Amino acid sequence: MSVWDVCRDALHTTTPTAIAIFTAITIATLLITRISSSSPVGAPSIQRQDGTSQLVPRVPYWIPILGHLPNLVFNATDFFAHLRKTYPDGIFALSILGKQHSVIHTPGLTTALIHTKLENATFEETSETFLQRVFGFPTKSMTKWYAARDELMACYKTLLSEPSLGHMVDKTATKARENIVNLVSFAGSPVDEMPWERNGDIRITKNAAGEEVVEASLLPLIRDFCAHTAIPTLMGSDFLVNFPDFPTSLWTLDAGFILLATGLPRWLPVPVLTRAHIAKKRNLDWITQFERALEKQANGQDPGTEWRNIGEEGDVGSLVMARLEVYRKHNWTCPERAAIELSLLWAANANSNSLVFWMIVRICADPDLLTKIREEFAPYIHAVQPQSDLPIPEAPRIDKLDVDGLCAHCPLLKSCYIECLRVDTASWSFKVVKQDFVLQAREKEAQAWLLRKGQYAHAGHDLHNMDPAYFPEPEVWKVERHIKYEEAEGEKRGVANMGSIRPYGGGHSMCKGRSFAFKECILFAAVILALWDIEPAGGGAWQIPKHRRATGVYGTGDNVRVWLKRRKLPPAEG
Repeated sequence: MSVWDVCRDALHTTTPTAIAIFTAITIATLLITRISSSSPVGAPSIQRQDGTSQLVPRVPYWIPILGHLPNLVFNATDFFAHLRKTYPDGIFALSILGKQHSVIHTPGLTTALIHTKLENATFEETSETFLQRVFGFPTKSMTKWYAARDELMACYKTLLSEPSLGHMVDKTATKARENIVNLVSFAGSPVDEMPWERNGDIRITKNAAGEEVVEASLLPLIRDFCAHTAIPTLMGSDFLVNFPDFPTSLWTLDAGFILLATGLPRWLPVPVLTRAHIAKKRNLDWITQFERALEKQANGQDPGTEWRNIGEEGDVGSLVMARLEVYRKHNWTCPERAAIELSLLWAANANSNSLVFWMIVRICADPDLLTKIREEFAPYIHAVQPQSDLPIPEAPRIDKLDVDGLCAHCPLLKSCYIECLRVDTASWSFKVVKQDFVLQAREKEAQAWLLRKGQYAHAGHDLHNMDPAYFPEPEVWKVERHIKYEEAEGEKRGVANMGSIRPYGGGHSMCKGRSFAFKECILFAAVILALWDIEPAGGGAWQIPKHRRATGVYGTGDNVRVWLKRRKLPPAEG
């Protein structure tokens, strides 16, 4: 008689007997699962010459099939912190829905994974899944993607190398100089507000000194300001004029990114998922209109009055124009093109814009640090107040902005950027194992680990970033962590560097826009701090907002209300 026959018969007996049998079976199942999951299983390890290759140690679990999924759903942060201590060798394996996921958390093994050969492990399958499920690329068009993929990836040289990188940074800097004077406009009416103010719940009030200030929600204000300043660098000046709600719709898609990636349908009663599906369709429709206008312009046709600037040289970014040539070569439709550009716009905005928010909060929360940073970047960014005899003063302006100087000679500001990447991001690198291979760090006597075909490998960068073995008091934000002082021309100069922090992954899957993202974050933080004083609404001390999990940089569920006012600036000469 089978176990299930016993269960069936028990249902027809007394209730206490049935309960006892089911309880016993449940306990037995849990115990068997726990014991069987406590040791590596499978074929013998691939051996190195010294015969020390090992299977990845498996973390025991209680529930069949689900494995560690409940741990990840209910308390992932504490769960991973415990496993980091339990497995100091830097690798452990989880079971999720019957699949093994090897998680790596030491720099040596992380470097080995992200630089492993493509035939061993690759990110391509996952990125293609994201492309279809999150960004709407048609599944039936994947043959076109495979044919054009290498050429499209080659276009990213515009984000990685000069002179194209410099041109993009210059365009963004020019736009930032124009927009920053109206980070908040003091307009007093929603109709007259700048587009990036509209989600910030703007109110004009007075502080304790009787000065007029603007009260706003800082995260949406900063995030939208960065988007409205940077997106024209890629998409040209007409795009956000025609579709001013695009950034808001992009944040809605980002909020549902993980749910979209699972492939869950729109009709499920999950509000975040439903909104994300709607936002995806809306964004694709808008970008498709842009692509049609771009195609008309390329064919010598009139794209329409709403796209009057699209044909101006340099208006649309060099990356988008380079990809247009590839699309035309491979006969891509405009909706197919739109999915690729939506993925670009998400990658360019979803994380870096939120990181600027964290930089501003962290710096402004420390008045001494704020003073030092303003002194540090003073040689590279200078703002003045134009003189005027009119009763209403002119808006201040930035008369000097040296982005290269900010990035190369402001170690304190750069270290703030790095420390925010360490504390305020939760990035992971992910690969599918294509064949059995041995993973080993380069350190002397490093243990070799066998990864098996069909398994998954993850580099948990945030596990390393919060590891007290590498960063003392890891929960504490310390700007000085990343600065080293070197002798140069008879004086000590600070130099900030990433060290073992890898926010952009590495190897073939390394973020293509990392150089632009760094310069963009430094630029935005500097121009905001140069022109604006920011304090908590109502005065008092800053409260650092709580993290909320997102796709890369943390968001927050806290509404960070602040007061903003223009800084008192020196008068313009002449």
